[in-house]
Amino acid sequence: MNQPTPEPVPASPQPRAPARGDARTGPPNDTRAGRQQTRLQAIVGNEPIIRWSRGWVSREVRLHVLLAARTLDFLVLTDRSLMLVTTGFLSRRPRRLVYAANLDTIFVSDESVPRGGRRLRIVSKSGHPLWIELGATSEQKAFAAALVARSRPVQP
Repeated sequence: MNQPTPEPVPASPQPRAPARGDARTGPPNDTRAGRQQTRLQAIVGNEPIIRWSRGWVSREVRLHVLLAARTLDFLVLTDRSLMLVTTGFLSRRPRRLVYAANLDTIFVSDESVPRGGRRLRIVSKSGHPLWIELGATSEQKAFAAALVARSRPVQP
C-alpha cells in the first residue's frame, strides 16, 4: 500500500483574455458606442462613417433661443455627406434617417458657445438653415472640426 504520491501535472498556461479595448482587438462591439455605430452604419448604408456624434438639432426660426424645438439626434459624417438620424422615443437608439445633404452643397459656420460647446449653422440652398449644438467632449469637438474641414466654410 505504499505507493508513491503522483507528482502534480503542471497546468497548461491559460491564454490571457485581452482587456476591453486592447490594441490588438480594437474597440469591442458589445459596448454601447459599438452597438450604436453598428446600427448607424446599417441605416447609412454602404458609405463608410468617418465620424459620428450626438447633438441638439433645431431649425432656424425667429427668436431661436426661446422658440426652437430641439431634438437630440445622431449626426453622421461620411466622405460625401452629412446625415441626421433620429432616436427612438423610449429606447434612444438610432431609428431612421431624416436628413442627408451632400457636403458640396452645404455651408457650415462654426461659433463657440459658453461652457466650451460649439454651435454649427448649416445652410443650403434647398431648405431652412439648421443649428447643431454640440457639447465640449473630445468626440464632439473632433466631429465639429471634421465637418467644418470637409464642407464649405463660408456662404458666397
